[in-house]
Amino acid sequence: MIRRLKIKIIAVILGTLLFVFAAVIFALNHLVYRVSIKGTDSFMALVTESDGYHFPTVDTIMQMRGSGPFHDSEMVRGGRFFYAKVDNDGNVFDQNLDFMVGYTPDDALRYVALALNSDRNRGDAGNFVFLISEKSYGKMIVFVERSIETHLLLQLNRISFWAFGIVGMILLCLVALLAAWMVAPIKSAFDKQRRFISDASHELKTPLTIISANADVLQNEIGENPRVAHIKAQTKRMNGLVNDLLFLAKTDEGHMGNARERFNLSGAVLNTVLEFESRAFEERKIYLYNIGENLEYTGDEQQIRQLMSILIDNAIRYSDENGKIEISLNAVENRKLISVYNTGGGIAVKERGRIFERFYRADESRSRETGGYGVGLSIAKAIADVHRGKITVSGEYMKWVRFDVTL
Repeated sequence: MIRRLKIKIIAVILGTLLFVFAAVIFALNHLVYRVSIKGTDSFMALVTESDGYHFPTVDTIMQMRGSGPFHDSEMVRGGRFFYAKVDNDGNVFDQNLDFMVGYTPDDALRYVALALNSDRNRGDAGNFVFLISEKSYGKMIVFVERSIETHLLLQLNRISFWAFGIVGMILLCLVALLAAWMVAPIKSAFDKQRRFISDASHELKTPLTIISANADVLQNEIGENPRVAHIKAQTKRMNGLVNDLLFLAKTDEGHMGNARERFNLSGAVLNTVLEFESRAFEERKIYLYNIGENLEYTGDEQQIRQLMSILIDNAIRYSDENGKIEISLNAVENRKLISVYNTGGGIAVKERGRIFERFYRADESRSRETGGYGVGLSIAKAIADVHRGKITVSGEYMKWVRFDVTL
């Protein structure tokens, strides 16, 4: 339980921090991308507004800074671009390839054709983005190569990915330490409670044994007596509770489930089912079972028998008058499925998440009538967990309930 609590704390805190960090990284990358796109769009708009103004060299710009018609955002772009002018008939009559070393007019014409055929004023053409502006003479198309920006954005994405991984590992270590610190008081209290239950159960066994022995002696001396019979019945009930508490204490300490051997699961389940057949007959229950043959399983046979006894006992105890009980064992793919069904009051949906808690009773008055004390299903779940299985409950309230155990 403590381990599961620690894992939940780590998952919640780490998940929240990583989500926030990922959102920040995504926002940062998106912002850089938008700024880059905006810069390119501004540059292309500047070229079209200037109608192909021939940008000065960097040396000239340094001389013009602060004194010419340009300001800092209108300085020459540190990349490659070209533009072309097209008349109303679609013929290119002017183009500028000064910033495109290695490109020929034929290359420019090919990109112009791609832009004109795209039916968009702005778009992509190979490694270029283009902007088409309407002019009195026809159209002006500006092409800007974005390979540098694309490479830098990819580098930023890679750096962000590695940063996310490294920060995630650091956060995992820090959150694990924080979770250990947070659950330390809970673990201490839980350990004290577990030791108390274990020690108290051991201490109770001795007086209960003495009481039971004295009741037997007293019965032999005075014969059958209702008060002595009541003492023996309550002593037996208390012995059962003490044994159950010891079983749960061993489960908490991890001392249960060490015996692992191959056994005939069909035979173990069938023998347990037959043990309750006479009781079901006496209580006038319809008792049906369908046990698959020759099914084997590796685990603790006695614990599986105990799990079956708990579920069948509950089915008989809580089924309605002349109720129906059905028990089945089948192989489902590579797992074994045990189902115990009974008609009756069933379990409300809101109660199903708590019925496996220790000493929890969905119906206090009914539990007192039937003699239960609320640890049977906790033991059944503990056995299923030790065998790496799963126990679930389903049904319809006030009609039927079924427990399914997957091993």
